[in-house]
Amino acid sequence: LILIDASSSMILKFESAKLRAQSGPVFYTAVAAAERFMRLRMDGPYRDLIALVEFGNEAYVVTPFTTDYENVLLSIQLVADPKNWGRFNDWGTTIIQGIEQGTQLFKAFDFLNASGNLMLIFSDGQDGQTMLKGRPLDDLVAEARRYQIPIYMIRTAFRMKLGDVPGDKIWKAAIERTGGRFYPATEEADIPN
Repeated sequence: LILIDASSSMILKFESAKLRAQSGPVFYTAVAAAERFMRLRMDGPYRDLIALVEFGNEAYVVTPFTTDYENVLLSIQLVADPKNWGRFNDWGTTIIQGIEQGTQLFKAFDFLNASGNLMLIFSDGQDGQTMLKGRPLDDLVAEARRYQIPIYMIRTAFRMKLGDVPGDKIWKAAIERTGGRFYPATEEADIPN
């Protein structure tokens, strides 16, 4: 499951040449990284089910689980369209909302017992919210771990090392408790490929 942060803080600059992002904002770098991830999956031998979620204050399922990688790739490209991003009116960042939506998607499709489940979040990490509808982040993290859904987060914040973004402390600890990894990408070379 791929989650892309489309909040207003994603307007900050992030230089990327190899990813061929549309322009300077970190949003386009995050989307280009998600597209690269999809192309790597397409070139590989596996045909896993993949879904796409875009989030801000709320989280929206753009593409439900599918093995149609071309469809997911097209959805990523549509999310990246400047006009579509400009129409995205959920400008706050609520990472916990994306995590909750992702877990609900696994439940809705009855994939909780499937092997190889994971969430991959592309975000600048500019969020300190640890409660969602009265539920603490710890509960959502414990739920993801219980369902064996590790979460991986690529925190894209240009030239901001681990700890420079106030949310790093929260998100690194939470992500690692799910069994996943937190990647502080301070430049393009830090984005795993």
